[in-house]
Amino acid sequence: MSASPRIRRLDERLGLSVLRAGLSPVTLVTYARDHVAVRTPSRPDFHFGNTLDLTGVPEPDQLAGFLDRYEQTIGQLGAGHVQLRWETPLDAGAPPAAPTPDTEVVGRARELGLEVSPLTVLLLDQLVPPAGGAAVELAPVPAPDATAGGAVDRRWHATTVLYRYLAGDTPDDWRGNDDGFVAWSVEQQRTLASSGRCQVWVALRHGMPVARLGLLHDRQGLAVVEDVVVHPAHRRRGIASALTHRAVAHHLEVDPSARVGLAADPGGGADRLYRRLGFRPHATIWTAFAAAPAASPAAS
Repeated sequence: MSASPRIRRLDERLGLSVLRAGLSPVTLVTYARDHVAVRTPSRPDFHFGNTLDLTGVPEPDQLAGFLDRYEQTIGQLGAGHVQLRWETPLDAGAPPAAPTPDTEVVGRARELGLEVSPLTVLLLDQLVPPAGGAAVELAPVPAPDATAGGAVDRRWHATTVLYRYLAGDTPDDWRGNDDGFVAWSVEQQRTLASSGRCQVWVALRHGMPVARLGLLHDRQGLAVVEDVVVHPAHRRRGIASALTHRAVAHHLEVDPSARVGLAADPGGGADRLYRRLGFRPHATIWTAFAAAPAASPAAS
């Protein structure tokens, strides 16, 4: 395989498809003319698994109608939150910075009780090896087997522990973690790994896991890198770059024509890191979210 395989740019409106490529096997996705309904009846608290993805940028006066659609298709299944998402294109040369939102759309969303935030989806253009070498061993975690408590199970458990650092670096930050949801999420990854749709990778120092990520795909040539986590004591050593590069390179060895994407906060450290590895901006995903049911459109 070439050290720098070139990957074609995705078509329009596939930024949201990147985010959906790694959905759990119990999540239902249905397509309509102007939206995609994503539902996870068994986990109504799963934000990314209970969302209405719009196929176009909404006009301010359309938001109330989409809230009605959300309630009819997702809210009735027990979701306590409201989430609408849509995307706007980004030029491949766009700087790593927060984009300017549509003030009228944001204003109307706030009237309806929704807060709007951006997320950048980047797509691999040409894979670039990271500068320098991280002093770690990079290894795939084997798919689960039938041996409870065996070596493979222990490796999965060790990588799962790293999830706590998504919430913060100290025990005080972890107190609000929903351990039950984390356990459920890992079980979905294990199921996807057993069916060949997920590969978890780990970085080891002195035999101990210090970083992990998951690379998931939809069997149709679209893959996404998720949950890149590095232990706080081992950050700024190039581990995230090395781990991401190795996982993506391995996936391209298996599927050279794959399209690979990931998401990052605009202008953040991860955004800049992924650009150095050859990922380029593709779209801004705008998420309109309310932790509790939004205001009734009729009352607004």
